[in-house]
Amino acid sequence: MATDYATLFHAYGRAVDTPAHLEALTSDDHEARTAAFRHLWSAVIHQGTPWTATPPAAERVAALVGDPRLDASDRASLLRFLAAVAEATQPGYDAGELAAMAYPPGRDLEAEFAAADEDEAYGDEVLANAMYSRAILGCRAVVPAALAAAAPLLADPDAEVRSAAAYAAGACAKALGPAADPAPLAARLDALAAEAGPDERAALVLSMGELGLAPRAYLDDPHPGVRACAALAPALADDPAATAAILEALADPAATERWFTHRPPQLHTHIRFRLTHAAIERVDDPERLLPAALALAPIAGPWNANSDWGPLLLAILGPRRDGPLTDPQRRYLAALVDNEALWDPRNGNASLAMREAGLPHDRAACRALTS
Repeated sequence: MATDYATLFHAYGRAVDTPAHLEALTSDDHEARTAAFRHLWSAVIHQGTPWTATPPAAERVAALVGDPRLDASDRASLLRFLAAVAEATQPGYDAGELAAMAYPPGRDLEAEFAAADEDEAYGDEVLANAMYSRAILGCRAVVPAALAAAAPLLADPDAEVRSAAAYAAGACAKALGPAADPAPLAARLDALAAEAGPDERAALVLSMGELGLAPRAYLDDPHPGVRACAALAPALADDPAATAAILEALADPAATERWFTHRPPQLHTHIRFRLTHAAIERVDDPERLLPAALALAPIAGPWNANSDWGPLLLAILGPRRDGPLTDPQRRYLAALVDNEALWDPRNGNASLAMREAGLPHDRAACRALTS
C-alpha cells in the first residue's frame, strides 16, 4: 500500500516533499540527486532524530540501496543512512511504553495529526510524544529489511561501500538485539578484515564491537587505528590490554588525525573524542589519565570542551573542593592555561567546562592556582 506522506512529518514539517526526493535518489539530474541526499540527512533523519516519515523512507532506501544506477559514493551514503535509522531505534525504551504513547486512549490522533499544523503537532505534548514513539517503533520495524539489504553489500567491489555495509549491518544487528544471531555476520566481518586495508579493517572491527564481540586479536594489529578501534569494543571495557591501547593512542592525539585516509563511517567525528571518553570510563586514576591529558592540552580547541579536554578536566580535577591542587591537577590545569585558545570569555562551551570543574574561566586566576 502506498504511503500517504501528507499525513507524516519530517524535521521541517509535513513530508509532502519526501516522495519526490526519494524518486530523485537515482536520478540523472545531479542537482536533484544532491538535493535528495541532503533531504534524507537533514529532514528525514535530523541529527539522529527520527520522524514519522523516517520508517517508510528507510524502507524505500533499503529496497533501493542495491540499485545498479547508484554509484559507490551514493550507495555508501544510503547505507550510512540505514545505519543512522538503526541507531535511532532507542533500544533502552520499552516497546510497551512506546506503544502506549504512540496510541493513547481517548484521543483520535489520526484526525488530530491530519488537522494539526506544524506548531500544533510539536506543541501538544501528547501529539509530540505520539509522533516520536511512532517514529521509533516504525524504525524498529524496518531494521530487518535494512539488515537484509546491507548484508549482501559486504561483498561489494568498492571498499567504501563495504565499510558502510559493515556499519549498517552492525548497527542493525545491535538494534535487533537477541532477535539477531551475530555469529554469521561476525564470521563474515572477520573474514573480510583478513583481506582489508586499514581504513576498511577499522570499520569492520568497530562493527564487531557493535555486535557485542571482543575483537581481542586486533589489539595486536600493525595499524594503530585498527588497534584503537578494537580497543573501543564494549566487550573489552574491562580488558587491561584494550585500556592500555586507548591510553597509548591518546599519548599522541595529533597522530590520530592521520590514521585514516577515509575515516570509518562509525566515527562521525574525530576518533580522539571516542578514545577520550572511553579512557575516562575505564580509568579512575588521574595519574594514568595525565599523560593523555597533557598531550591533548596543546591541541585542544574551545569548541571541543564537551568532547575531550573538558571531560578530562572534570575527571582529573573535579568537581573541585577547597584546598590545594594535587600534582596531576596542577599540571593539567597549567597545560590548559598555556593554551591561549581556551580563554576567550565569550566562549560559552569553555566557560561551562571550567565551571563544571569548579574553576573560574579566567586565565590569570587559573594560572595562580597552578603556582
